Amino acid sequence: MRKLSVIAFLSFLTAFGAPTDGKKGGKGGKGGPPAGSVDIVAAAKPAEKNPTLKLTSPAVKDGEALPVEFTGDGASASPPLAWSGVPKGTQSMVLIMHHLDPEGKTKIYWLMHDIDPKTTSVVKNATDFGKMGLSTVHHRVEYAPPHSKGPGEKKYVLTLFALSAKPSLADAAQPVTVEPLLAAMKGKVLAAADLNVLYTRPAGASDAEEKRPPRREEGPGKK
Repeated sequence: MRKLSVIAFLSFLTAFGAPTDGKKGGKGGKGGPPAGSVDIVAAAKPAEKNPTLKLTSPAVKDGEALPVEFTGDGASASPPLAWSGVPKGTQSMVLIMHHLDPEGKTKIYWLMHDIDPKTTSVVKNATDFGKMGLSTVHHRVEYAPPHSKGPGEKKYVLTLFALSAKPSLADAAQPVTVEPLLAAMKGKVLAAADLNVLYTRPAGASDAEEKRPPRREEGPGKK
């Protein structure tokens, strides 16, 4: 299988405008990533916002703290989600949960593509509402619960993309990673909606890399 070349991916970022974080304060905590960091998921969103597409969760409101149950310090469950206002002409949807780390790298915690546009919600620990791609956090084809090292509040963004056609991934390496998926989405994004969640590690939580077996699929996940 062919992999996306560096030149092709840089061209993709240029085409999308590749916004930067623009914050000062260097590494870690609320200072954010270094100025000039490229958020590749944000770069894929259309310039004009669609006011009708909404992404929500019955477990957490936008801009609020993610319950421990959905993190590596709890049950490591993926959160339940719901969405509405899918644009007319949507043929496929993509869900990406990511975090721009203190070094300015876009880390992928959850990657789902080929989601049926008729789907409007998913339950906790859902795995069967689309095709799952590779997390760059623990390099598994599953949800990676936030388990960030270091103190301070961190922001994680869940983004739902509505596409006018299914991305062509026939030549992409398997399991699918975010770079070729975003490149294949170019020119097909009708709308995008974010759900921003925050998490602060509990005092005394271990910074050791999480060691746990892959999760098993748990029942039906879509409605």
